[in-house]
Formats: sequence, C-alpha cells, structure tokens
Amino acid sequence: MVSKEWAVKIVERHVTGWAVHGPEMVITKVSPHRLGWMVYSQSERYLRSGEITDAVVGHGPFLVDAVDGSLHGLHATADLEQGEWIEEYLEQVRGIERHDPLRARITELTDRGRRFDALRLMRASAPHLSAQEGRDYVEAVAARMPIPEHIRSRLSRPRTGRRVCRRLSGPNPEPGTCTP
Repeated sequence: MVSKEWAVKIVERHVTGWAVHGPEMVITKVSPHRLGWMVYSQSERYLRSGEITDAVVGHGPFLVDAVDGSLHGLHATADLEQGEWIEEYLEQVRGIERHDPLRARITELTDRGRRFDALRLMRASAPHLSAQEGRDYVEAVAARMPIPEHIRSRLSRPRTGRRVCRRLSGPNPEPGTCTP
C-alpha cells in the first residue's frame, strides 16, 4: 500500500504547478479511504485570511490509489463512501468487473442444467447481440470464464450520470517498494 507520506508528496507535486495560474495550494487534510488516500487542499491565502474570496471552490479531494499511487481528482459533490463512481473506478483503474446480475442468473440456470432457458434469457436481456454472441456469453458463464471483450463491451452498463472522478496521472510507485 502507498504510504500516507508518499500520497501527500504526489498531491503536492501536482498542485505546485497551480501557482503559475492561480493561488498557491497547500494540503489541509489526509484521510484513509478504501481505495487509497483522500488528500484535501486549499489556497494558502484563504487559510491565512479566512476570507471566502480567497478560497478555491469547486474542486474536491484528490484520491491517491493505494495500489499504484495513481492520482485522481474527485468532484466536490462526490459521495466519497457510497458513490456509484466507486464501481466505475474499480473497473477502469483496477480492472475489477462490476457485478453482473445477468451473469448471476445465467450461472444459476446453467448450474441446474437449464442451458436452453439460459440462452432464451440471454436473448431476451440483450436482443442487440447476435445469437452466436449470446451463445458465447452463456458458454463463458457456464465455463466460469471471463466474458469475451467484444461481447462485454456491447452489453449495457448502468450509467453513473456525471463524471465525478478523473485520472490525473499514471502510476506513481513509492520508492523502495515492489509494485504488483
């Protein structure tokens, strides 16, 4: 896991460049999160004066990923603990597949020997897929294999609405540690 100190250095390195076009930023709070470290920042001038006109508003905390140290900016209104952005983040950044309720139902049917019903459910749930693609999906599920990417990419996914998390840097491995 990336250390708290390293997470702070990553964010400090990022906000240092802001002083060219705006106020000098400082770290105000660092807290652990299940995905890494949440690092909060604010303008140094606001912290000294307390005047709202000196505050930088509209930016949320930074997330430093615990696994690879990559830096991500979160929207100020993001629900940090329960937000639907977390599933999207896990899928896009860490490669963890989202829960697929269709897969669970297909697994249940194939495990009970009802492959024809599984194929029928697949066709009804994803009519935009060809019969062969539906069959490939069912076969992959029955074999406990990943869904082929050309099919997975065509399945509908729940939308998270607005984008609340954006990648700001690639991996920033901590010196002296092994990266997976």
